[in-house]
Amino acid sequence: MERLDHKLDCKACGTIYLDIPDDVTLSTPIHCSSCGTYLGTWRELERDFNSQGGQNGIFDMHDGQIIRKE
Repeated sequence: MERLDHKLDCKACGTIYLDIPDDVTLSTPIHCSSCGTYLGTWRELERDFNSQGGQNGIFDMHDGQIIRKE
């Protein structure tokens, strides 16, 4: 698996680019930075990221894009 999916991918445009504000909290609404579609709260997306191996250092997040580490 090269990229995360499930809640993290935008169903409208297919990208995984998150618009994450600097002052994010668990209840902050997160939108796709490509098209603006609502993706869920930071709590929901963080839970999904962690369930797919994000907490184990398998993926990196840079400027809201999540990619598999080389």
